[in-house]
Amino acid sequence: MKKHLFLLALTILLVSCSQSSQTEKELREVLNSQLNIDIFKTIQHRDSLISMQQLREKYNHLSVVYLQDGCSPCYPKFVEWHQKMEEMDEIPGHTVLFVIQTLGYDSFIRKVRRLGEEIDEKYYIIIDPDHQFFINNNQIPDWIMNSSMLIDKESKIKMVGAPWINEDMKTLFYNTVINDNRSLDF
Repeated sequence: MKKHLFLLALTILLVSCSQSSQTEKELREVLNSQLNIDIFKTIQHRDSLISMQQLREKYNHLSVVYLQDGCSPCYPKFVEWHQKMEEMDEIPGHTVLFVIQTLGYDSFIRKVRRLGEEIDEKYYIIIDPDHQFFINNNQIPDWIMNSSMLIDKESKIKMVGAPWINEDMKTLFYNTVINDNRSLDF
C-alpha cells in the first residue's frame, strides 16, 4: 500500500511539475500574436500630433504601456517608465508608446506631476477615452494588457513585461530589438 501511495504521489508530483502554469500558457499563446494598435490614427508627442503611420515608419519596435486615469499605481508607473528607459541604452528604431485610458491627457499628467518627479515627456501618447485598446485586443488576457508589451514592425508581441525588471529581461529586450533590426537591414 505504501509503495502504491509513493508511486501515486511521485506521479502527481511529476505531472504537476511538467504542466505549465496558466501564466506560462497565456504567455506562450500571446507571443507573436497581433496587438491591434492601428485603430488609433493620431498620436500625441510633446505639443504636436503625428499619425500612426508616421510613428510606425520611424520605429520598428514599440514598448506599449497601458495606463488609466484614476488608477493610483498608473501615475508612478508612467514616471518609472520614463526614468528607467533613460537608464537603458538607447536603441535606434525603438520607443515607448503609452496608451492612456482618459478623457484628456491634461487630467492624467496633472496627477503625474503631483508626484513631484521631473520627467522629460519624450515618449508617444495615445488617448483612449472609449477603451478601444481593450475592446480591440480582447483575445489577450487582462494581466498581459496591463503589463507592457514589446511589439515589432508588424505589431506582433515579442515580449511581455518591463525590460529593466532583471538582467534576463534586459538581455531579451536588447537581443530582440537589435536582432530584429539587423534582419530588416538585409
